[in-house]
Amino acid sequence: MSEIGGALRDFRQMLTWRDVISVLTIALIASITWFSPPASARTDMAHLVLPANGATTSIDLNRFMERLTSDRNVTDPAQLIDIPSSEFEPVASTAGPGYTPRVIWYRLAFSLTALQGNDISRAFIELGEPYLNEIRLTVIDDETRNVIWKNVVGDRIPNTKDSLISLRHLSEWPDLPSGHYWLMIGVRTNSAHVFHAKLYPEAELVSDTEEHNLVESSFLGVLLIGFGVYLTFGIISRDKSVLWYSGYVLSVFLFNLGTSGYAQILLKGIWPLASDLITGTGTAFALGASVAMWTHIVRLDHYNPVLFRVMMAFSILAMIGSVTAISDAYIYFAQIFFIPNVILLFTLLMYLIYVSYRERRLASNSFFFIALALPTLAANIHVLTLLGILPITAFTTKVYPLSSSIHLVMVAIAMAYRTQRLTYNWTDAHQTNARADQLAGEQRTFITMLSHEFRTPLAIIQRSAEILGLHLRNEPAPIHSRLATIRGNAGQLSGLVDAFLTKETLDSANFTTSLQPTNIDQLLHDLINRRNREIPDQKVSLKNIDFAIVDIDRILFERAIINLIDNACKYAPNAPVWVACNRSSNGFVYIRVIDAGPGIPIDDLTNVSNAFYRGRDAGVTQGVGLGLHITNRIVQSHNGSMSISVGETSGTTVMIKIRYNREETVKASRQNFFGLAAPHVSRKKPRTQDDDGALS
Repeated sequence: MSEIGGALRDFRQMLTWRDVISVLTIALIASITWFSPPASARTDMAHLVLPANGATTSIDLNRFMERLTSDRNVTDPAQLIDIPSSEFEPVASTAGPGYTPRVIWYRLAFSLTALQGNDISRAFIELGEPYLNEIRLTVIDDETRNVIWKNVVGDRIPNTKDSLISLRHLSEWPDLPSGHYWLMIGVRTNSAHVFHAKLYPEAELVSDTEEHNLVESSFLGVLLIGFGVYLTFGIISRDKSVLWYSGYVLSVFLFNLGTSGYAQILLKGIWPLASDLITGTGTAFALGASVAMWTHIVRLDHYNPVLFRVMMAFSILAMIGSVTAISDAYIYFAQIFFIPNVILLFTLLMYLIYVSYRERRLASNSFFFIALALPTLAANIHVLTLLGILPITAFTTKVYPLSSSIHLVMVAIAMAYRTQRLTYNWTDAHQTNARADQLAGEQRTFITMLSHEFRTPLAIIQRSAEILGLHLRNEPAPIHSRLATIRGNAGQLSGLVDAFLTKETLDSANFTTSLQPTNIDQLLHDLINRRNREIPDQKVSLKNIDFAIVDIDRILFERAIINLIDNACKYAPNAPVWVACNRSSNGFVYIRVIDAGPGIPIDDLTNVSNAFYRGRDAGVTQGVGLGLHITNRIVQSHNGSMSISVGETSGTTVMIKIRYNREETVKASRQNFFGLAAPHVSRKKPRTQDDDGALS
């Protein structure tokens, strides 16, 4: 013990008062460090100092905010305080996160000074864009780490009785005592993360909001009127460029209705997803309609049909993409379609230059070049900004809306000129058609008169040739051959006269049909037998004839069938011709005239029913191109239809579809089945067509 006591005495002698103070200081610092909370991860951003009431003038908060760029899983906003600045980036003039389903976090350190005087005016924080789905705001005390205030806004957040109604998301700035705080903001959306925050005093907010509302509402009104005008004219003129332009104007209207904030104000109370649907649909339709519109303006279908189909396929797919607008699938739609849209617009721009150079129309197309080049360049900037490649600045956020306005004005001028030309062409065409109708009427009158005048001499020539043949039956064969030539040519000319007179009758406004119930199989048997007796060299036969009673004008209907047989024999000489008639349970009879000839060329099928049209291979045969036309008109007058088809190797089939009288057909079939006498088909009063084509 004595040794220990001596050691303590020696130790006390070695200590001085300075040593004691040093030891106590070290112990105090250690205890403070041990028991105090961890220090904040101070940001390198400029520190925002505000008066206690929030703001005396508008402040752009983006200049003071940082954005979390790492993929940290943040569940509590207070966790952001301790994350080092190396994981953040400044918000101002940097590229955004683009399209992502995760929550994007922002933080801002600020201090509040003591209240000076009695100024207790309110302040508001404005948050955007209006299409952002959910924006959570939290204010945390820097020293205690306690949540002082929190709020949530967004276009999917239902309004409450305390909600501030505005085109942009607003939250009243909290009433806080002086001190140091953090503002934490978490943003979730299925649209592009283009975020801005601004602090407003109440008076300045009201003034700025009124000006903003006036501009947006005026622009939307102009777009809606323009859509109605161009849609109406596009339908009337049937001009695809004008129609697609009206669709593009509608898409711009929908897009601005969503991005301006009007959609969320008007419809959020009805359906929280309405704003997303309108904004996404407007974007998708703008992608598709812009490409389709310029595709038709450039006339790409004329210069490159394959690329034209690619462009139109992209347009349709882009517009179908609007179904993703209310889900996170819209994120992937934007990532897939935005870049190709810009590429296709750039391709169309190059084609416009190529076509202008090729057709020597550089000067006249320079207007279209500017109207397409400006929005294409702006669309590049806009898309790259939305995808998080270019920084979000005043220029990159405003260049696309500004260029879109210029684009709409320039294309509207071009479309106005186009519609003026279409109106002029339509008026000119109307006058030309009126004159053509007048000349056609005069021509028909002349032909009718001439045909009537020809009829009697032709009948006399034919009859005289027949009588001479009887009187000169003992003369040599050459004389009979000449008489046969006279009869044949006179008969051909007589048939031509009958065709013109029949067409004139069918085209007459007073034309009516005299319908009566007719046994169709008996009519066809009689017609073919008579035909074979008159012209025995032609091989015309019946095949698969069904019984049916049809209401027809017998004389006209026989003319229609004879025209088809004559046409088949003329264009398929020495080839067999069949006539078939089948009754179907759907209430129709199908009459087919089939030949085994070379067949009608595919390119002629759509035109052979037109009056005076003759196919490319018709030069070796006689005729004026009225046979099929007259047959089609006769069938139409019976409320039927005619179609023409060609076999895989050869042959042509002309089919007439006409409704049969089901009641009379069933009745007659039963009588035949029980072995009774053939039914007597009563002759009803002829039915005629009224002006609407209905039988009476």
